[in-house]
Amino acid sequence: MTSTTALLPVPQGGFRRIAVLRLSSLGDVVLTLPVVHALARAYPGASLQYWVKQEYAAVVRHDPAVAHVRELEHDASRIEDLVSMSAELEDCDLVVDLHGSVRSRVLTFRQPGRVLRLRGRRLERERWVRARWTQPQPLPHATARYAEVIAPLGIVPAGPPRVSLDPAARAWVAEQRAALGGRTVIALCPAARHATKRWPEERWCALEAGLVSLGVGRVVLTTPAEKRALPALAAQCAASGARWYTESLERTSAWLASCELAVTHDSGLMHLSAACGRPVVALFGSTSPVLGFAPSGEGHTVLCRELPCQPCTVHGRERCPRGHFRCMLEIGVPEVLARVRERLPAV
Repeated sequence: MTSTTALLPVPQGGFRRIAVLRLSSLGDVVLTLPVVHALARAYPGASLQYWVKQEYAAVVRHDPAVAHVRELEHDASRIEDLVSMSAELEDCDLVVDLHGSVRSRVLTFRQPGRVLRLRGRRLERERWVRARWTQPQPLPHATARYAEVIAPLGIVPAGPPRVSLDPAARAWVAEQRAALGGRTVIALCPAARHATKRWPEERWCALEAGLVSLGVGRVVLTTPAEKRALPALAAQCAASGARWYTESLERTSAWLASCELAVTHDSGLMHLSAACGRPVVALFGSTSPVLGFAPSGEGHTVLCRELPCQPCTVHGRERCPRGHFRCMLEIGVPEVLARVRERLPAV
């Protein structure tokens, strides 16, 4: 909060019902958690609900600060559906819109109480992609941008995001990990939504083989579809004894919390692992930390070549626009292994 931020009056007795909206995606939902926890501390008597798409609800479902999770179905995109849902927000005396999208604006359009909304920075991000010659400054981290939304309340979030885990999922992972013995276990997260964010499959195969030589356990975490897209790595892991899990988000979170370290792309699992309190070695391809989405907190390693053409996109592409894909191909397996060993000196 800056000294020029105008404070908004708070009702006598504080807010009774607070709604926080961040509909997607996984990493963004994770990065809103400091705001959620700050609101809960500031207004302990309030009932806080969180609006999010079904597939990301597990991030907040077990959080003691959240009284209710309003899950939006996959097909909840028609205007008439959103208008109908907006009636559910009428009883809220504070709505914190951390999405700032057309959909979230429709959901809050008739909210009679106070609405605090995320300020979009699309043009600032696009400068890095389309007008780097203007010498743009790195964007604030996403957690700082979310914190700006509640600054008018005089509330300042503290600390990096932290995810609350499902006790049943933790117990399940404890049983699974016991079968690996007392070894150090590293999580491999080789998937990402966009092709230009993904390290080539053969590099992941070489990394897994290198970890075998270090004597550490390997756990691979993906969706079923992502596993099908990595047949060579799946076959190698099956032969080497690595465990591959295509489980729920609750169990994936519990696995990330149980591992000593995760190797990821710039992806939702990168943010989730950091929010589980685990160090991350993150590989950035077509994007860059200058866009404000580095892993949050201390102890992480980001490998990003910062080439003149990088970032070439805000979210990701299906192919390198220049055809060379140097941003990922110049990240070598020995370098990744070295960074893993730096974070795990006992290995």
